[in-house]
Amino acid sequence: MKKQNIVLVGFKGAGKTTFGRALAEVSGLPFADLDQEVEYLIGESIYEFVDKYGWQVFREVEQRVTHDFCRNFSGVVATGGGTIENSKNLQNLKKTGNFIFLNTEYSDVRQYLLQSEEEKKRPRMNPDIPLAMELDQMWNQRKGIYSATADVEVSPQLYGDPKEEAQKILSGLTPMQVPDLPSPKKIVLLGSGNARVLDELDAMQQKGRLPNVTWAGVVCNQADTAIAQKATAMGVPVEVLVGDNGPGSEDYDRGLINVLRGMETDLIFLADWEREFTELYRDQFGSLTIETHECLLPNYHDLRGDEIYEKVLEYEDKYTGASLHRLTKTPEGSYELMLQRKVVVQPDDTVQSLTQRVRKQQILGFCEILEKR
Repeated sequence: MKKQNIVLVGFKGAGKTTFGRALAEVSGLPFADLDQEVEYLIGESIYEFVDKYGWQVFREVEQRVTHDFCRNFSGVVATGGGTIENSKNLQNLKKTGNFIFLNTEYSDVRQYLLQSEEEKKRPRMNPDIPLAMELDQMWNQRKGIYSATADVEVSPQLYGDPKEEAQKILSGLTPMQVPDLPSPKKIVLLGSGNARVLDELDAMQQKGRLPNVTWAGVVCNQADTAIAQKATAMGVPVEVLVGDNGPGSEDYDRGLINVLRGMETDLIFLADWEREFTELYRDQFGSLTIETHECLLPNYHDLRGDEIYEKVLEYEDKYTGASLHRLTKTPEGSYELMLQRKVVVQPDDTVQSLTQRVRKQQILGFCEILEKR
C-alpha cells in the first residue's frame, strides 16, 4: 500500500530542510520541517527551549509533534537530526512514510557546522568536549541508524542547486514511494476584523504547507479591517458587506450567498466572524463552512473567548483544545465535527497561555483539513 509521506532522515546540516523544501516544490507536495513545527508550538527556538528545560523535555514535545504528522500529514517531512533515535518516533514515521537517508558527504557537513555561527550558539549535547569531537561522536552514533532504517539512500551535493538535487532524488523513487498529491482547493475566509487567521495560514503556506490551496477571496462585514488590508497585500480579492451584528438577516445572507457563488469556493473558513447565520445560509453553504470553537465540544459550547479558559482552569480540566465543525443543521446542542485537536493543561497555565496554544491548534486544524487528499 502506498504510504502518505516521504521522510528525510540524516545528520544535522545535511540539507534535510533545503532539499526537502525543493523536493516538495518539484513534486507539488506539502512540506513540513519537524523542527520548525516544534518551534511553532512552543513559541520560541528549540535552542532557547532546550536551554530552559533540557533535552528530555524537548524530546517529549518532539514526540508529540512527530506523532501528529504521522497521523494527519501527507507530503515531504524533514526530521531533526536526532528524531529517529526515539524508538516511538521511528515506529510512527515508518508506519506512514518511506525513509530517504540524505547521506551528504560528512566532511562537507562537518566543515559547514564548525564554521556556522548559529551552530556555535546552540545548546550542546556534551559541552565538556570540543564541538568537532562532539560532532564526530554523534555522526558515528547515528549513521548506522540512518542507513539501517532507510528505504532509499542518496548523496546530494551540499552546495549543489537544491532543485537539481531534489529532481535527482525524485527520479530515483518509484511511483509507489511518492505520495498522492492533495486535491486543489479554493478557500474563502469570512472575517470581521483582525487578520490573525489569514496571517497564520499565509505563514504556513510560505513555509511549504498548503501548496494545493488558492485564496478565492476574503469577505468582511466591516470596512477598513486588518484582514481586508492583509488580503489586499496578498493579492486576494476582498468583498465588504457591511451590516449590523445583531440577529441573522436573510437580506444580508442573500447578498453573502451571491458573493460566495461568484467566488466558486470549495471551503469557507470563519476567521473570527461576528455575525449569526440564518437557515437560508446554512441550507446553501453550511456544509462548506467550517467554524472553530476554542474548546473540546460539547464542553463549554455556550461560552466564548476568555470565559472558556476561565472555566477550564476553574474546573482543573486535564485537556482543552480546538474543535472544527461544519455549519450544518444538527440536533440542538450537537455539531457535525470534522476534527478536534487537544492541548494539555499545564499547572502554570493562564487564560493567555491557553489561548495562544489553542489558537495554534486551530490553525493546524485548518491545515489538516486543507491537506487531506
